Amino acid sequence: MKSLAAAAVGLLLAPTSSFAALTPQDFAFGSQVTTPGESFAYRVPLPLAVYQGSVREDLGDIRVFNANGELVPFAFARPAAEKMVHRQSISLPLFPLRGDVRAATEALRVTIDSPAGAVRLHTEGGAPAKAGVSQYILDARAVKMPVTALQLIWPDDSKEFSGRVRLEASDDLGAWRTVAESAPLANLRHNGQELVQNRVELRATEAKYWRLSWLGGGASFELTSVLAEPADDRVDRERSTLEVRGRAVPNTRGDTEFDLGGRLPVERVDLQLPDLNTVLSAELLTRTRLQDPWRPIARTAFYRLKTADGELRNEPLRIDVDRDRYWLVRVLAPSGDAASSSTRLSVTWVPDEIEFLAKGAGPFLVAYGSATAGAAEADFSSVPLADRGLSATLSKEQVLGGRTRLMVPPAPFPWTRALLWTALILGAILLAWMAYRLSKESGTGTPRA
Repeated sequence: MKSLAAAAVGLLLAPTSSFAALTPQDFAFGSQVTTPGESFAYRVPLPLAVYQGSVREDLGDIRVFNANGELVPFAFARPAAEKMVHRQSISLPLFPLRGDVRAATEALRVTIDSPAGAVRLHTEGGAPAKAGVSQYILDARAVKMPVTALQLIWPDDSKEFSGRVRLEASDDLGAWRTVAESAPLANLRHNGQELVQNRVELRATEAKYWRLSWLGGGASFELTSVLAEPADDRVDRERSTLEVRGRAVPNTRGDTEFDLGGRLPVERVDLQLPDLNTVLSAELLTRTRLQDPWRPIARTAFYRLKTADGELRNEPLRIDVDRDRYWLVRVLAPSGDAASSSTRLSVTWVPDEIEFLAKGAGPFLVAYGSATAGAAEADFSSVPLADRGLSATLSKEQVLGGRTRLMVPPAPFPWTRALLWTALILGAILLAWMAYRLSKESGTGTPRA
């Protein structure tokens, strides 16, 4: 009896299923990561196929594998709508002016062949060949953006120097405006140590020409080049766009439903009207699932007009990021026109990114589409992947486990529960039989005198 009870308890406490490690074949689709070089981490923007191939609303059925089929730690990242672009430094042609500063400036003659041609600087009478350089004129016409710093380059074997320069800007070589009144420069050495200060920082300034003047006596060396550092610029991130055809909602007037096929982080919406001279006043509504109620997003007018200067269209509607899959365009009355069956909904978004550690050998694989995989996102909040990880891309989608991975498998037969009930029933039968035997033996026995 004790052994039977122990067996029953063991079955009761046994796990109901065994969870094997996931492999790429447990997912419907995948895309190989194309990396630009070696790095400890990578960032990959998600293409449309991942959004439409994922089963979970939170994209939790996504994994990253290395070449050995091992899981790699990853996390989702939401990039900003804009990014900073660092401009490369530009070398400026420089023209040294020798001798007395005032005399050199007054004797300066300028010849400009064309707005895009070369600039020639001449000094009437000239200056002694051995006279030190008092000023430099810098030609910055090739720089089409504001400059935030000038880096002065001199020979490595130049003598020690410590001084200051004045920096002025001009657009015609006639009128000059001071940008930096007294910027320090240094080229010092002592006991094997070196102090070089050759960068003049300034507020963002756009100019065709720059004039650099030594203050209190020039340096014993001449500049070999000057690099202009353009200001960093904010630019829009690359966006993805999807156009889908609508379906008229039955038993309604003016309602057209659109299915994006996935939960995209939509931030701009537009209607592609098929006919010219069309004005459509409409309300936009969304919902996550078909059984959910519609949620209003915005009301606006869409138009496509033919004018003397060409076709005139409305700008796309900017909205807060909306991840609902289903969209509804409801024509408002009175409206100039109604939505037709050929009207298309156009949505635009900045793709989410996956950032992952390069654990193991590449190439890496992003797998997605599983009805059974749960969320497994890592916490990279304290790791500066955004600053140091390299940007990568995903190749064309490939089939892994196939579309059967998108369907929830039938529940397995509960063998554990069946065995447990069988053991309990057999135990009850055994107890009943033992009780019956005991009662029979006690009833037929001969009592002692």
